[in-house]
Amino acid sequence: MIVDVHYHLDPRLESVDRLLAQMQVHGIARVALIATMCDPLHLGRTGLLLFNLMRGALAGKTRRLGRVLYRNSVDAGGRIVFSRGAAVYREPDNDAVERVFRSHGDKFVGWFFFNPLGRSAIEEVDRRLRDARWIGVKAHPFWHRYPVEALDDVASLCQERGKPMLVHLGGDGARGDFRRLPQRFPRLKLVYAHAGIPWYEPLWEDAARRENVFVDLSSPYLDTALRHRALRMLGPARCLYGSDGPYGYPAADGGYDHGAILRQIERAKLPAPDLDRVLGGNFRALVPV
Repeated sequence: MIVDVHYHLDPRLESVDRLLAQMQVHGIARVALIATMCDPLHLGRTGLLLFNLMRGALAGKTRRLGRVLYRNSVDAGGRIVFSRGAAVYREPDNDAVERVFRSHGDKFVGWFFFNPLGRSAIEEVDRRLRDARWIGVKAHPFWHRYPVEALDDVASLCQERGKPMLVHLGGDGARGDFRRLPQRFPRLKLVYAHAGIPWYEPLWEDAARRENVFVDLSSPYLDTALRHRALRMLGPARCLYGSDGPYGYPAADGGYDHGAILRQIERAKLPAPDLDRVLGGNFRALVPV
């Protein structure tokens, strides 16, 4: 069973009907939805050039330059430089995610998007997580501009409830501290988004020494080579398929190509049991729903 662990619900870019149709085409049985946290993303030619330069630097020998580009990809006003100044939302719409997974049976589950600087209190997270369809908490220290330590309370709750967290790290010491949560909460099931961008290999080396840290393989933040490197360094038991749709990877009809990342993972030529782990087995172990 293929499970997409990382997809942003944004009907302005892809309707739920198209998403369901694409799931059927590509054999995706379930999608873990995340509320969109920004205006629709559209990379122009310059934005795409800068994006690719950043990814190449982060993956290569100029990581410091890559992190500078990464940190500056969102300006002080909370606008995404690569995408024509698209605004970041302080309060992603979790209710929209809940309406979709309540309307479509077992096709969808949701990550509850938590911003410790926003209005949602820990009590609200606790209440939501009592519904098994809310599989865990999504947090974005980078775009929401807070240190990882601000997640301690919600991480403690998730550890207590046996719920995973999905975290998109920042590019400095405070917002990008990939060691803090797994050290302080050793029973917390922690998934770092986009193979742990912007840290990649240093994070993989640290994660390999722990039992509670995973990565997803979603987004154009990775290319085929980076996905395969993550699979080699961490092993298939620590990597989960995700898309980060509907961003990047355009299909022939102008929509999102849900098969693009699947094809890249399949080209890693993993043994069948390992491929099953990456495409859905690891998710089922983390989230028994």
